[in-house]
Amino acid sequence: MGFGDYIGNNSHQIDAAECERTIREKHPVLLQDDEYLVFAFQGRAGKGRDTYMFTSKRILIKDKKGITGKRTAFKSVPYSSIRAFSVETAGRVDGDQELKVHSRGVGRVDIDFVKDVPVHLVYKFLSQVVIQGKGGGKDTAGAGAFVHDSNVSLGESTGFLDLVGSNFSQINNVEVELKLKSDPDILLSDETVEMAFQCGRDSFILTSKRLLKINVQGVSGKKVEYFTILWPCVKAFSVETAGNIIDRDSELTLFLNLPDKDNHAEGFPRNSRTRCKIDFRDGKADLFAVQRYFSDKVLGVDSVQHSQYAEGMTGHHDVGSGSFLAWLGDDNRLIDASEADA
Repeated sequence: MGFGDYIGNNSHQIDAAECERTIREKHPVLLQDDEYLVFAFQGRAGKGRDTYMFTSKRILIKDKKGITGKRTAFKSVPYSSIRAFSVETAGRVDGDQELKVHSRGVGRVDIDFVKDVPVHLVYKFLSQVVIQGKGGGKDTAGAGAFVHDSNVSLGESTGFLDLVGSNFSQINNVEVELKLKSDPDILLSDETVEMAFQCGRDSFILTSKRLLKINVQGVSGKKVEYFTILWPCVKAFSVETAGNIIDRDSELTLFLNLPDKDNHAEGFPRNSRTRCKIDFRDGKADLFAVQRYFSDKVLGVDSVQHSQYAEGMTGHHDVGSGSFLAWLGDDNRLIDASEADA
């Protein structure tokens, strides 16, 4: 145990079976009969009063309060309420590891770990129980040790201007899937990578189960964040084509209902995770293929016949409104829908 881990309240992994026995002895009705612990962690490098338990059904946090610790809060975060989660590996200077869980109702739950905690197993476990639902995560606890490889990104090098502007280029999705199912092994067995983009060392990956952002930090690249967002969190989206030589990137903006801590900064949304913006290098990503991909994901595959009640204005020849006030007020008028769709 390091002094920095104690001061930073970094949690140490403890025996889950022993922790479960203690919980059932002291609080017999706290856990359900068919509920069991998969992971257990104790705060302040194993010397603290708080305990973080990952059961087969929820994240259960025991939080002792006050000087004596007689008052205890038990917070339950069901896996079904989790909309997104991320882990951040340890760096050379910043030696702790972090888990962030975004849950409906609760907001964001943060847990820091000591350096030797296998956070990739926690991440894989959450992928199973959150994405696959009940019954997932049964085989996670006994998996092997994690060897982190910071060389996550695949594809050609990123130009200086694109690196400064964080402009992503599309890369081979098959190669990315093979990489993320080997080292580090973070994808589910039945999960496929459908589109993938890279900017320098960072990656933006769209799979059949989630959106995955990989953010490599620091000079050494040892500290890496793996951030999962579930598809139901995407509520709207927009694309913007590239402009002239000054504005040479195209843009994708995702509008999310992701639970997070409140943001009180003036001029910003109350929830700091309501937007996700990705810039693409012009000519290195098919923007309208991305737009159609998100249309199919969010709206469903386009297989519905046109509504018989829609007024298509077929054959209508538009000659303008003839009103300067209408032009000045940006007032819309009906035109031939088939021409607009062409």
